[in-house]
Amino acid sequence: MPLLVLAASLCPPGVEGTLFALLMSTFNAGGIVGRELGAGLTALLGVSSSAAAGGATDFSNLFTLVLLCNLASLLPLLALGFLDEAPTGGAGGAAAAAAASDEPGGGAAG
Repeated sequence: MPLLVLAASLCPPGVEGTLFALLMSTFNAGGIVGRELGAGLTALLGVSSSAAAGGATDFSNLFTLVLLCNLASLLPLLALGFLDEAPTGGAGGAAAAAAASDEPGGGAAG
């Protein structure tokens, strides 16, 4: 939720609803892809319970599965370098900067 609030505060006025719908669609699609990849990895490693394998239970690769799934949750940290720094000063920061640029001399001190 904090990500949605930040995104809504940074987007242009009037498109907050569209941005919220786009972000929720992205989050939902990520959840579906994550579940499918987890199921595929579970099948690939041969981890099964008695109901899924017709009576055979195999947890021999369960540690590897849990380790890979938990390490995969850290992958988004690699993308932090692509994010821009958020402007400081709250909502008034952008308005104050726009007002300063309208002043004679472009608002530059000098």
